Amino acid sequence: MLALFAVIFFPLAWLLGNALILVLDRKKARREYFWEDRLLAGIFILIGLAEGAHLGALVRGQSVFAFTKLAALLLIVASGISCVITGISLGLSVRSRKAAGSKEAALSATVGKAGSLSRDQWTTREWTTLAAFLILVGIQAVFLLTGTRVYLEYDETLETVTSFLRSGTMFDCNPLTGLPYEQGMPSRLKILCLPSAFVGLCQVCRANPELVVWKVIPILTLGAAYLAYRSLARALFAGNRFGECMFLLLTAILVFVGDYGYGMEGFGLLHAGFQGTTIRLAVMMPWLFGLCLRRKWRLVPLVLLAEACIVWTLYGLGMGILLVATFLAFQGLRHALQKRKEGPQ
Repeated sequence: MLALFAVIFFPLAWLLGNALILVLDRKKARREYFWEDRLLAGIFILIGLAEGAHLGALVRGQSVFAFTKLAALLLIVASGISCVITGISLGLSVRSRKAAGSKEAALSATVGKAGSLSRDQWTTREWTTLAAFLILVGIQAVFLLTGTRVYLEYDETLETVTSFLRSGTMFDCNPLTGLPYEQGMPSRLKILCLPSAFVGLCQVCRANPELVVWKVIPILTLGAAYLAYRSLARALFAGNRFGECMFLLLTAILVFVGDYGYGMEGFGLLHAGFQGTTIRLAVMMPWLFGLCLRRKWRLVPLVLLAEACIVWTLYGLGMGILLVATFLAFQGLRHALQKRKEGPQ
């Protein structure tokens, strides 16, 4: 069951993300959004669904069973809606292509002869760079699957998930002592949905918490991280495939280089992919930066909301908001300086 989840995770995320992009920006959905955008948007939609089920379970008495039931229901409804939206869009696309007829086919053939052929031809250095990147990613995946437990200071994720499963309720007892909380816990921390999402996965797949928290989720986080960096590379090196491949290769190298101490960038991806802070740093921030560079503002709120659902940062004011604000400030400053340089018209 867990293997089935691993197989359908990214296709399901693509379906959800594709439907969202079609709703937000249908006219530009095909031309200006990457397949990485669809996958990442779908992953953050899944986080949103988990958050909705988590809040619903808290309202209904903090029941783990209530969370799993609500999460499954929300996922089925969201998947059904996404299938309808994707089907309608596909039907409209087929209809428009048929209406265009032979004129569009002739134009496509002309464009293909003019430039697409050269774009599809991979050079030796591009293949070499891509192969080196894939080899490094494969080594990192094997390292995650076969590595032993690493001490994570101040982290209680596995203990929290285990206490949820043992008691059947969420945040009812201290995961380290097994006793009820004496002073309660901050509401901002209580609404974070990752522990509940891991519990729901354990229940549905009948999987061991250690396997889910320390193996499955970090592998998914690693894959999502390179999707985010791939999207950022395409924003930075538009049309330069060698630049994109080299960027990804250097990123994979830096992950290994940064794995020398607790709290470092590489340590998060190779040892603590289940943490919300790792997902924010390795997945959310690079994709968000790429969205800002490409002016895809309609997807920005999705990232900001997803961060608020999984990371306890300044009571909801996360790093994503600071990144977007900084980007807009620099853009405003650049525009003001350019306008001043041009002078009065």
